[in-house]
Amino acid sequence: MSEISDKVKELQSTTISADSVRPAKEKWARRSTASTGNSTVPLNEKAAVLLQDVTRKYLVPVECLPFHEIICFKNVDVLQSALIGNPRRLVQLGLLKSQSHLKCSCCRNGTAVSGSLHDTSIMCNLAQEYGDIINLHDWYMTFEGIINSTNSKAKRKSYSSPSKKKSKPLSPEGRAMIQARFCRAVTEMQITGLVRMPSKRRPELVQRIAFGP
Repeated sequence: MSEISDKVKELQSTTISADSVRPAKEKWARRSTASTGNSTVPLNEKAAVLLQDVTRKYLVPVECLPFHEIICFKNVDVLQSALIGNPRRLVQLGLLKSQSHLKCSCCRNGTAVSGSLHDTSIMCNLAQEYGDIINLHDWYMTFEGIINSTNSKAKRKSYSSPSKKKSKPLSPEGRAMIQARFCRAVTEMQITGLVRMPSKRRPELVQRIAFGP
């Protein structure tokens, strides 16, 4: 590292000395023109030669090192996660633990799925109860039950509140609206790569894609 630092300092000193000799007007004129001056060519060549030397000397393949056969790297998972990454896994964890990210009063941390969560988060939590294959009808019925239970709780709360006796109770969502929300959540999970859409042979089934524990 000290050798590289010395070479970089030498190149910087050469650049500074060349800029100090050059007048300010001449420097501005050369910057404004598209053509490169002859005085900058040696500096560019020196920088290119420095990069080539550093690359050839320090970025050597492991096979070129002596006794490379005895080197054993065991942390393959750490290296793979750092180089490749897994954004879909992070999306799945974010949907499963959305309460910890949102930190709102309506979404409580617990095992039960709350209807106040986002539709995609509800669907992702419900998908964990199935295996690799999910029946769309059962999935929808569970989703509809959670939405209706949330609406019924809000309706009972509006009836029991003495300050809102004259206000109209919250009307439950229609089946068409719930179906639209269900389809949108399934489409979002398909776009993120969490589920695979059904085939023509079995259109009632969806394949869930797992990304580790």
